[in-house]
Amino acid sequence: MTGPGEVRVEVVGIYERPATGGEEGMRAPLLVLRDEAERELHLPIGSCEAVAIHLALSHQLVPRPLTHDLAVRLLEKLSATVGRVVIGGHPWDGYQAALHLDTPEGEVTLPAQPGDAIAIALRADAPVYVMGEVLSESGAQGS
Repeated sequence: MTGPGEVRVEVVGIYERPATGGEEGMRAPLLVLRDEAERELHLPIGSCEAVAIHLALSHQLVPRPLTHDLAVRLLEKLSATVGRVVIGGHPWDGYQAALHLDTPEGEVTLPAQPGDAIAIALRADAPVYVMGEVLSESGAQGS
């Protein structure tokens, strides 16, 4: 079940952008999400989350579970599943994510960093949503 204003998005991929405030030539990961209307949200994320998301999108297996794999396994052992991830916030305040977990006791919502939440959602095959006003404010259009 989705909340009011939530818009389902697809995880398009991880791209690089010039790092701000760093040395010349430094690059930083950027996560791109897109809705059905081709609106995009570009989220700066950490390098570890970028690798985890890239591995999940490309269906690559690693010899040992990553932290996000462990999180999904822990949830399964506790009879919980990831119902959805919702991204909110603003670029000037920082984006936030909410992991909506389905548990035997009902829904539990946990705050998370967007990169971590999406890495978990991809491994749990859970949908990702962005608040509509965030997409509208981002102003980015897909190519």
